[in-house]
Amino acid sequence: MQGTPENGNVPTALERSSNYANLSDELALSDGTTRNDVLGRAIQKGTILDPATTRYVAAGATDPVSGLVNNTSSGGYVRDPFSTACGPHSTTITLAACPDLNQLTGANAARIDQNAVKILNLFPAPNSGLHVFGNSPALYEHKNSFDVRGDYNISDKDQIFARYSFSDDPIFIPGIFGGIADGGSFDQGLQTAQSYQFVASYTHVFNPNTINQARFGYAHLHTTRFGPEATTSGIPSQYGIAGIPQPPTDGPENGGLPAFNINNLAQLGSNSFLPSDEYSKTWQVTDDFTKVFGKHSFKMGIEYQDVNFSTLQPAWSHGQFQYNESFTEIPNQSTTASGIGQMILPTQAAPATINGNPNPNGFSYTGGSDQTYASNINTTYDQRVYFATYFQDDWKMTTKLTLNLGVRWDYFGPINETNGGQGNFVPYPVPGTPIGAPTFLIPASGKDNRTLSTTADCLTVFTSCTGFQNLLSQDGITLLETNRWGKGLLQTQKTNIAPRVGLAYQVNPKLVVRGGLGVFYNSFENQGYGPNIGENYPFVFNITPSTQAPPGFSGPSGGVAPTSYNTGYSHCPSAGGNPATGQGTANFESGFSCFSLDPKTFNAQSLGLQGLQFNYGTPRTYSANLSVQYSITHTISAQAAYVFTQGSNLQGGVGYQNVTQILPNNVSTTKSGCKSTTHDYGVFPDDSCVPFPDFGGGSYQATYGESTYHGLQTKLEDQLSNGLTFLLTYTWSKAMSDAGDLLNGGSTGSLRAYNVPGLGPRFDWAPANFDLRNVFHFSGGYQLPVGKGQKYLNSGGITDAILGGWAINWITTLQGGQPLNFGCPTGTTQGTGCNVIKTGDAQLGIKSKVIDGGPRPFWINNAKAFNQPCKLSDASGVIAPDPTSIAGCLPLNGAAALGSKPGPGGLVGPGFHRFDFSVFKQFPITERFKMEFRSEFFNLFNHPNFNAPNFGGNGVVAIGGSGNITDPHFGEVGSTRDNPYDPRQIQFALKLYY
Repeated sequence: MQGTPENGNVPTALERSSNYANLSDELALSDGTTRNDVLGRAIQKGTILDPATTRYVAAGATDPVSGLVNNTSSGGYVRDPFSTACGPHSTTITLAACPDLNQLTGANAARIDQNAVKILNLFPAPNSGLHVFGNSPALYEHKNSFDVRGDYNISDKDQIFARYSFSDDPIFIPGIFGGIADGGSFDQGLQTAQSYQFVASYTHVFNPNTINQARFGYAHLHTTRFGPEATTSGIPSQYGIAGIPQPPTDGPENGGLPAFNINNLAQLGSNSFLPSDEYSKTWQVTDDFTKVFGKHSFKMGIEYQDVNFSTLQPAWSHGQFQYNESFTEIPNQSTTASGIGQMILPTQAAPATINGNPNPNGFSYTGGSDQTYASNINTTYDQRVYFATYFQDDWKMTTKLTLNLGVRWDYFGPINETNGGQGNFVPYPVPGTPIGAPTFLIPASGKDNRTLSTTADCLTVFTSCTGFQNLLSQDGITLLETNRWGKGLLQTQKTNIAPRVGLAYQVNPKLVVRGGLGVFYNSFENQGYGPNIGENYPFVFNITPSTQAPPGFSGPSGGVAPTSYNTGYSHCPSAGGNPATGQGTANFESGFSCFSLDPKTFNAQSLGLQGLQFNYGTPRTYSANLSVQYSITHTISAQAAYVFTQGSNLQGGVGYQNVTQILPNNVSTTKSGCKSTTHDYGVFPDDSCVPFPDFGGGSYQATYGESTYHGLQTKLEDQLSNGLTFLLTYTWSKAMSDAGDLLNGGSTGSLRAYNVPGLGPRFDWAPANFDLRNVFHFSGGYQLPVGKGQKYLNSGGITDAILGGWAINWITTLQGGQPLNFGCPTGTTQGTGCNVIKTGDAQLGIKSKVIDGGPRPFWINNAKAFNQPCKLSDASGVIAPDPTSIAGCLPLNGAAALGSKPGPGGLVGPGFHRFDFSVFKQFPITERFKMEFRSEFFNLFNHPNFNAPNFGGNGVVAIGGSGNITDPHFGEVGSTRDNPYDPRQIQFALKLYY
């Protein structure tokens, strides 16, 4: 058991005590600077603007409400502050000019949603600084394991070996808040992990030159993970939230509060992808035959694996609601305050007048949740096979030269869902196959429910909806129910032939040269449950409605258009806004009541699809190395090696809603929105700039990626001399890639312009996520030369009992940081990505800064070393940078407007430094018995190894704003690499040998 330090942002004491009517602390949490809206009003960062006052002002027009003119080159939206001292006409909106800024009084205070207040009050009070809560809840782990091994020599020519291993490892890793508030990440909560493995081997010696070894193995692992309130029913309804599946019948272990992601606050409620219940069963059979013939040692063999893995891991079965602060911020600009103001204010119609002035251009029902998430609960039963065969010849050509020749064939079968419970969205035609158009594949048979909704079916539940089959037809997607490609619904390579060659040459008794090159295939990707085409409707499906601009929308929609159009909220009676007129908006109270999780009546609007490249290319690596080893003494040797690898067919997420051109920021990629006042950019049906505008983002995985690695690897080793053994290694390397890590992504971002001609993946060719330029390891052990059998004080007795039998061991690891990248705070185009540009010295290094009233660790200490390109606009008739769009931005055009490649200017995160140390003492009892006492010190110097700023993954939630160059939290570090095991740990053990 140990404490696990946790820190997170919570509402301030003033916000809580005022019933969230006084949000003036948001101003104190910003840096005090201002930004301009399109009317030229200087608005202090952290200001909460009233979404009900949102209105459009055309370029060059006078706003009827304020009397101010939009002097920018394009139309835009504005909204006004909460203040009686400052009105719409005020040109300076700061705390100094408006003493009651961010205070909701009178009728505005009456607008506050009391269900939202009740949820926000689940946060504990801050206990460090203005809005930081620190806690150190107790982690416990109770692990039991054992191994049993048996060896039996049937005869001189036949031997059998078998081993059985068992492990039971229950663990509780608490979230920061616990209870209903929870706040735990995916890797936290109540967990179990039970595994057992069985291995058996049979070796037969035909003669001294001919041997055959057959092996059989079976491995079983069952893990579960769920939150602290997983078995408690009825929690959502206590906070006015409807329709969430509850235990024990509708959603076993699905109890708890939905997740609330509120900008600049720690997550509240249950984490995504919980509950989790996973089984894996792997059968493995290998056979290796060896024949020595003269100077040749031939070896050949086969390997077969049958891998079964079932997963119950619904992404958002509790529901999740996002409040990014975009609807209470300057429209279409980056956020600078928490999402509290947005969460507490229900959407409402635009008033006819504001401060007595007419409001003819008001935009009604803006606000609500930026994005919501919902999932059904179903188990995916995956299975795949692997088969390989090889032939190898070790040819000792001379006494000094040995040549190794070999070839291997690998087959990686597709991932099959054994109940027929998966679909595959193929967004492009596949030459040489019957797939000549965008196609959604689904098995023609199987145990799982394969019912697909129609509009007629879902209208039996909803007043307005679109069935899945109808939505496919609308977007030109063919539905193909077939068993032609089995339950994997794709084709994998069967031509994975991998030749290898190696050599070893003894130049002289002290010097050996080794080298080799070969081809290697591997398709066992560490990608977790997702991406997985089993997460497709109608099996395991995720609903992720988000903000979309409706047809006829004018101007940039960011922070204006709510989550309504083309979603289940638009006509849902329990939604916010005005469902009766089709203007229903996303609110947390509606829970799942605006969705049907029954496949037959499912409303497919905004559904995301999952796709995996149909003609799947097996990831391939070309590898070569050359090493020189020199024997310095009879125990010490030195080695230097050059290693090169080149990877291709690397799997990565590219999406299917990709634009094919660089678009100005003042258009929308949504249906009928891909046009401005000067030009129509629509290249897909319905005047869209993306191919499937009626569907959400979803996921599409392709084997597009490439990588290279160059490394100088050196080693100095002492095998054993005078009680000392050590291994010292140093590696300098450079890794480049355009693909990220499938499981955790990394810190270099995603592809910016995958489908834009002339750009594509190579546009983001940069240092790989795993690029480590310098790595140093030093490990070893030393047997003290004291006591019986040693050089000193070896006479035995009390001296030996006290001073003899001591040994020490150590491991030192020093390595540099991995590449960093940050997206632009404000998008410069539509449909393509943008990275910031490094223009100066970032001043890297861990330093403590006081922010939000408390000390915080920062890795980047100079935000002014970064900038971003200006937005592109076509207001002048041609696409060009708009210098007035973002204060101080860089006026770049074309591809340059997408910013820099990942890892700008060699930017890297914190390194890793760790020293582990152990001391052993042996106590002889008799000739057959001895006792050993161990003292082990992990991270002896208690050195914190920080993650990079804005790092999220492995269950870690990034610090809000730590990746935004305009946010005071930019560069802040929010976690350590080995959490929760990173603090110094001291372990004592007593072991009996007999």
